Amino acid sequence: MNAFTQVPSAQLIEKMSNDEYHAREEFSSSQLKDMLRSGAHFYSNNILKESQKEASTAMSFGTLVHTMFLEPEQFEHEFAIAPKFNRRSKEGKAEVEAWEITNAGKLPVTDEDVAHAQRIAENLKTLSSYADMQNDYGMAEASIFFVDPIFGLNLRIRPDWHIAPCKKFPNGLILDLKTTTDARPHAFSKKCSDFGYDLSASMYREGFQEYYQTEEKPPFILLVAESSAPFNVKQYKASDLFLSVGDARYNKSKALLAESLLIDEWDGYSTDLEEIFLPSYMTKQALENDFN
Repeated sequence: MNAFTQVPSAQLIEKMSNDEYHAREEFSSSQLKDMLRSGAHFYSNNILKESQKEASTAMSFGTLVHTMFLEPEQFEHEFAIAPKFNRRSKEGKAEVEAWEITNAGKLPVTDEDVAHAQRIAENLKTLSSYADMQNDYGMAEASIFFVDPIFGLNLRIRPDWHIAPCKKFPNGLILDLKTTTDARPHAFSKKCSDFGYDLSASMYREGFQEYYQTEEKPPFILLVAESSAPFNVKQYKASDLFLSVGDARYNKSKALLAESLLIDEWDGYSTDLEEIFLPSYMTKQALENDFN
């Protein structure tokens, strides 16, 4: 990996394909999250590439929702509606094989998937953030490449949608679309923790500022859609505390990655004997029950 070779300046490229983007050598937020887990995970997943997995059904549906809401004109290029095949018969298996050859490179979806994604897209359009997306200049899935100003790492981000600096948003605005099983605050905040959305927000805001050279980093909005009926939607602005935690974790991951690249050591977990505790909420519930 070409980690420290400086690029001339931050770049923004529109309409770059997903394959081209993910083939780039710059580091992504997903890779930095690997680094926070352990250097060994980063090395295995991103240098040896030992943990390549097929996209899950949930991930494919999330991609479909992104397309139907943000870039519906790309649907035919990225997806193919799979008919129902009789996979038990010889003829059915041959039909499946022929269909897969014809639609190679596209994600297979069903008519039901498309109908559900369209319902989600329509629900998302009721949010006030959607009006901002329509009324202020912005773009979907633009790829930004920049140099980390602290450690000199070459990094890349790809916001779902961003609004360029303008009168209403002098520092711009980043909007990130997420599908989930439960969009209520208590449930979705746990998803933010589990999937490191705070770190992603911090990295996206830094890359945005490096490219647009804004006075401050942009606000970060999460557009959240439930993936099952009635397909409710919510919108959240990342709080100052959310972003502060993200900044701390983002800077730590960069420091760990820069050090590991420099000394070429990729440590796993600590092997020291440690005590294990239950989650704090369980301890709190137990103590409350004891006094009731």
